[in-house]
Amino acid sequence: MKTVLSMGNFDGLHIGHKKLLSRVRELAEERNLKSVVITYDNHPAQTLNNNSCPYILLPPKQKRTKILDLGIDEVQLLHFDEKLAKTSAEDFLREYMVAKYNPAIIVLGYDSHFGYQRRGNYQFLLEQSKNYGFEVEYVEPVLYNNRIVSSSLIREMLISGNLFVANRLLGYPYTLYGTVGKGRGIGKELGFPTINLQLEDTCQLVPYNGVYFSIAQTGDLVFYGLTNIGISPTLKHKDKAEIETYLLDIKRDFNDYTFAVSLLHYLREERMFPDKDDLIRAIEKDVALAKKLVDNKIICDF
Repeated sequence: MKTVLSMGNFDGLHIGHKKLLSRVRELAEERNLKSVVITYDNHPAQTLNNNSCPYILLPPKQKRTKILDLGIDEVQLLHFDEKLAKTSAEDFLREYMVAKYNPAIIVLGYDSHFGYQRRGNYQFLLEQSKNYGFEVEYVEPVLYNNRIVSSSLIREMLISGNLFVANRLLGYPYTLYGTVGKGRGIGKELGFPTINLQLEDTCQLVPYNGVYFSIAQTGDLVFYGLTNIGISPTLKHKDKAEIETYLLDIKRDFNDYTFAVSLLHYLREERMFPDKDDLIRAIEKDVALAKKLVDNKIICDF
């Protein structure tokens, strides 16, 4: 069966990606074709930069799920290794795109590239379309304040603490995925037990340190919460930021459960308090604010 095909990294699956993939789905429906997306189960920069860990916005399993949720029929996850990095654009087109998926139409965005030295681009496909008989369609990028919406821009917003803009560009709340590990029990001693998230993918970007109003989900269970990202300077003085979430009015033990923690509002910066009592009073204020947001149904304001 012929297909409408697109490919790219699609990290974060932001509103620009969704515009492109919506066009893929529309063309497939209009022409009674199968919609297919080729993407990666690792970030290409990890291979190109000697296995350094790039900041990713969305782990591969969740990326695949979100693409399928957009109505795409099939998602192919390739592993971007040294062999693939050295594959020419001509070979990639012939072996991975044409031979496997028989595209009637290939849809590209503004920064879509493939093949060695990123030679596979819109102009390259236009030239090759005469040999293989497919059409090529280009989708314009989405702009925000005269800047192209990109995964890099969203990373910039998250690192600088601008959650509002990051969520707006994603089209959904930025979410951290992982498993609950055993903590030191300090939150419980303070009267605010937390789930301590160990990231599923250690390359996932951890946003700016601070306190966030959040939603935590495990299976069918959904809880509002307060997520602290940081080194807990008053009591712990950690070298590396931790992700700790207090589930509002929930005392249950969730060790070893998998959770998705979605960040809805940035409430305040993490700071050191003079003593434990001042810290408890600050947490009580944070909890009161979170409950007010829930009561007033101010869940996500982007």
